[in-house]
Amino acid sequence: MDNPIPEEPLQEEPNFSGESGAPENSQEEEIEYEAFEQTADEVPSRKQGDLDFTILNGVQTVISIALVMATLLTLWNPRKVFNTPSLASLVEAEATQAAIEAAAKSEQGTHIAILAGHWDDSNPGEVCADGLIEADLNHDMALRVADKLEKLGYSVDLFPEYDLNYLNYEGLAFIALYSGSCAESPLPASGFKLGGSFSAANPEQVDQLATCLSQTYQEATSLPFTYEVISAEHASYHIFRDIHATTPAVRLEMGSMNTDRRVLVGQADATAQGIANGILCFLSNQGGDVP
Repeated sequence: MDNPIPEEPLQEEPNFSGESGAPENSQEEEIEYEAFEQTADEVPSRKQGDLDFTILNGVQTVISIALVMATLLTLWNPRKVFNTPSLASLVEAEATQAAIEAAAKSEQGTHIAILAGHWDDSNPGEVCADGLIEADLNHDMALRVADKLEKLGYSVDLFPEYDLNYLNYEGLAFIALYSGSCAESPLPASGFKLGGSFSAANPEQVDQLATCLSQTYQEATSLPFTYEVISAEHASYHIFRDIHATTPAVRLEMGSMNTDRRVLVGQADATAQGIANGILCFLSNQGGDVP
């Protein structure tokens, strides 16, 4: 009969309590663990101290920077650095500009305006068969009148048919020069036409200007005349809407470019003198003297 296999002895569990039979290194591990715990307890206290020190330094740094910036802003004047004007200089500049504009407006009030009908316009006005153009004739006459007045010391503004510079224009007088028909058949009637706007703010002055011009122009040309009352709403009479309502203004149709050509072309200088004399007559009645 075979012998039974002897049972292997059970291994005893290691004893970590320090009693006999414990592993040889258990004592050493316990010592190292206690040392580790002691070190771990000390680390947080050192980290907390470092953190407090860092925050304190940051606060002190921010306060220092703030003090420096406040000092710099107190001493720094941006107007000197960038040359920006002070409030006083701005007020002074505005007052100076207002004075300049007032002076310019006051000076404009001593000017006389002459408008050359159809000059510098896409519509040249009447064109005769021989090539005489109304715009050229009107411009030539306006230049002659302006020259005569300027030689007497007056300031004259010469305007084309359309010009932004005479919008709301204020002056001593405003005379618009045009010429009549150049038809061959039937021949236009001889004579000049003079008209002022019935909607003028100063009709008495307009009547005085028209009366003076009709007298002196007729004396210079010996042409008959017709007085017209002009509606400023009519498209052809835009100048009466464009200029200031207080500026005395008239429209002078100097005569037919066919029937009265001898006056408008052959006697242009004497005709221009008749216009200038009419303006001087009006200014004399208004109490104006030669500048």
